[in-house]
Amino acid sequence: MLQRSISLIVLLMLGLVLAAEPGQAGGHTLNILDRDASAFNREVRGLLAWVMGFAALVFVVVTGALVYVTVKFRRTGQETSEPEQTHGNDRLEVAWTVIPTVIVLVIFGLTAQSMFKLDRPTPGAMVVEVRGWQFWWDFTYKDHGIRNSNELILPVGKPVRFEVTGGDGANYDVIHSFRITSMVGTRDAIPGVVTHIEVTPEKIGTYYGQCVELCGASHANMRFRVKVVSQEEFDRWIEGAKAYQAAAPSDPTLVRGETLYKQQCAACHALKGVSQGLPSNPDLTFFGNRTTVGAGMWPNKPEYLEPWIKNSPGMKPGVKMPAFLNLSDGDVKAIAAYLMSHKVDGLDFSKLEKF
Repeated sequence: MLQRSISLIVLLMLGLVLAAEPGQAGGHTLNILDRDASAFNREVRGLLAWVMGFAALVFVVVTGALVYVTVKFRRTGQETSEPEQTHGNDRLEVAWTVIPTVIVLVIFGLTAQSMFKLDRPTPGAMVVEVRGWQFWWDFTYKDHGIRNSNELILPVGKPVRFEVTGGDGANYDVIHSFRITSMVGTRDAIPGVVTHIEVTPEKIGTYYGQCVELCGASHANMRFRVKVVSQEEFDRWIEGAKAYQAAAPSDPTLVRGETLYKQQCAACHALKGVSQGLPSNPDLTFFGNRTTVGAGMWPNKPEYLEPWIKNSPGMKPGVKMPAFLNLSDGDVKAIAAYLMSHKVDGLDFSKLEKF
């Protein structure tokens, strides 16, 4: 009994420590308490310090009591009679009721204070609508009228208010959950419901985002990237995105790619100046600026993009995009080249440090 109790307490303490430690996933550092990334993380880190302190106190008191009782009342083999019996201790019973109650109330108060502080809207915050679909993410900059899928571009030092919702199912039966692991906490993406979370990015770089609500076969593959850039670079991207219109290609490969795109892809995907697509499918307008393909799954390179175009269900279970096994390798290369040609020129997000 003693060993089991001590083991359980040690495991709980170890779990708290591991929750605060950075890890690695696909070459991206994951640290839910990166104090330099945002004030949100610092607030949560401070709250965790209180919880860890109380947990350590409980650990020491409980373990100390177990050790004391075990040593004091251990069997020695020299007992001649039953030891003196203690029948209740009112002071002790009051103490072990009051002290945990006080600890819980303190943690409750600190948690409520942090929740009110983090949920308080910041005047002038940039509003981004986040919509979760199986199994990808859509982002709309409501202040600028720009839509981008699976990659979120944010300016450093500017507060951002995310309006999070879901887009799946006529019966609203698929729930996702939005999280930027090293920057901000979690909000559920529920169809028909809008939740909010706010953060001010404080460190330039690439951040790893994902769905943290079990939502289907590719839940673990429902990822996205957040690019935090300087205000100047963000303004250049916004202005370029607003003014962007797809130009008619002159290169033979791109001409072929455009024809195939209109035949095979335009009915589903939006591409500014070429096709309207459907809101339930990713926008491809700035595909050439993206660093990943397959909703954050692989680097945006031909060796991944081309097989994705030809047979995405074979690469990512449960995706709605059909396979195009009828396309030749040349057709696929042409479509891939055409997609990569659509971008805001002069912006390269691939060299940012990853968090």
